[in-house]
Amino acid sequence: MTSQFSVEFLNTIIKAYDIRGLVEKEVTPEFTYAVGRAFAEFLKEIKEPTTLVIGEDMRPSSPVLAGAFAEGAIAQGANVIRMGLASTDMLYFASGKLNLPGIMFTASHNPAA
Repeated sequence: MTSQFSVEFLNTIIKAYDIRGLVEKEVTPEFTYAVGRAFAEFLKEIKEPTTLVIGEDMRPSSPVLAGAFAEGAIAQGANVIRMGLASTDMLYFASGKLNLPGIMFTASHNPAA
């Protein structure tokens, strides 16, 4: 699968433990869909469970971005458990209890741009 996103762009927003960018400008539904596909493919390649848990914060963009990520992962054959509105701690608990990879859509402590 080839990416529609440049290496320079990806290196700018993908960090060691998270993805950081401006919603609607850098982090778009199209981008999170592509990341969901890539993440599910990665899980298959390393022989990890292809069921994953997704949580989201209260920002209006979170359900849209989480939904696009889920659609991308499902397109690659993953199963997705969407928690909906959840704190990061709740996602950590669910991920640990279920022994599944977890993805949290949150602006963290950052104010709305």
